[in-house]
Amino acid sequence: MPTEPPSPHIPPHVARAAVRWLLELDGGSEGARRQWQAWLAADPLHARAWQRIAEVDGQLRSVSTPLALQTLAAPGLARRHAVRLAVLLTAGAGGLLAARQTDTWQQMAADHSTATGERRETVLADGTRLLLNTASAVDVRYTAAERLIVLRAGEILVRSAPDAARRPLRVRTAEGTVRAIGTRFTVRQHGAHTTVAVLEGVVELTPAQAPHAAQRLSAGEQGRFTATAASPPARLQDGTAAWADGMLVADGMPLPDFLAELGRHRPGVLRCAPDAAELRVSGTYPLANTDRVLAALTLSLPVQVRSRTRWWVVVERQESL
Repeated sequence: MPTEPPSPHIPPHVARAAVRWLLELDGGSEGARRQWQAWLAADPLHARAWQRIAEVDGQLRSVSTPLALQTLAAPGLARRHAVRLAVLLTAGAGGLLAARQTDTWQQMAADHSTATGERRETVLADGTRLLLNTASAVDVRYTAAERLIVLRAGEILVRSAPDAARRPLRVRTAEGTVRAIGTRFTVRQHGAHTTVAVLEGVVELTPAQAPHAAQRLSAGEQGRFTATAASPPARLQDGTAAWADGMLVADGMPLPDFLAELGRHRPGVLRCAPDAAELRVSGTYPLANTDRVLAALTLSLPVQVRSRTRWWVVVERQESL
């Protein structure tokens, strides 16, 4: 009796897209349903992701796939239920407990999130505007006493709105808090520190374990802090918030740093070979098509782009003729 071929792996970005569609369809919009159907038909992996949801959900195991899709698209699906299904797409039931500790789980469980290469704006209940950069996630916790935005991953641009109740607006990261004082600013969560850039107004940085080391930044300044210290204000670098307009600005940026920034906006691995590490990049590049940006580098620098797959790309010195 022939054995059935193994099921194809569901990439994390497909799982994230599937769970976003689950939540998008929760409102029952006919336009959203048509867009979902187009997404479903665009790639066999998309259909497989939905089929896998039906397979792992106990209530849907005995239901045929078309009916399962209808059921999953029905109103009333809870966010946490959708998150559990999305994790099971990639981790399997046995990996659910471990998956809860991963960045992917945290990102999908957040109130608002974006996938790699995506940017999205959200208007909060008080009128504050929140723009999420690529692969970012936030929770919004508004109470009678404060307005709190928890940055779980990535980067956000905040345009604060006045509050009738005079509640303070704060952004909390793994290292501490950023208090807004009528302002427009960006906050980015790095591996072990947070960076802040102030475009308008004033903000106050407070390390979680050293409140006495709080630091104020004014418009045109940027700073960074860890859980125990905050650096003095520095001049805001040109192009720091260019991502909000879908652009990446470089002025003599080392090629490894440039590729690291560009890599945030595309899935997979993007690396700089050691033989090209001393090269520098200048210019303004649109983030909508990262492949085109890589092609442009080969015209301005002595480099070539080698792709093992769509998901593994290395930029290296051009071979001499």
